[in-house]
Amino acid sequence: MKSMLKSGLRKDQGACPLAAKGQAAVEALLVLMILVLVIFGGIELSRGVAIKQALDSSTGAAVRALSLDPAQWRYSRDLVWDGTNQNVMGESVTTTLQVFDAAGTLRSSAWLSGSPFGTTFILEASAPFQADIPFLSEPIMTIRVQHWGIVERYP
Repeated sequence: MKSMLKSGLRKDQGACPLAAKGQAAVEALLVLMILVLVIFGGIELSRGVAIKQALDSSTGAAVRALSLDPAQWRYSRDLVWDGTNQNVMGESVTTTLQVFDAAGTLRSSAWLSGSPFGTTFILEASAPFQADIPFLSEPIMTIRVQHWGIVERYP
């Protein structure tokens, strides 16, 4: 009687029979699929963080510009657009800006430009983001940042 190995194979069947080769190929494919998901997920997470950071820093600069001169809405809007479109990952992002009063009521840019000294406002910038990960369909989410400002222009 031939001696058996722990794996249930006989010693004379060789080091790697055909069934074991097939099993190794299936295992490698499963590991490879998971590895691809992890790698692409990490890349997409980095892209989302880069967009959020660019949106946050450019919105902060826009709030400061609006604090000094609330009539510079167009300049502030362009500042946020340029800041997010020049992010590290290099992707063009569509951003929207909204201004709120201290109570959280949506206001217009005309309200802000006519606001007196000491008026508190909130500038909210948002950008859509969709992670492109193979084998997964992710919904589009919106990245939002808010910055507070006080009108510092003295009449």
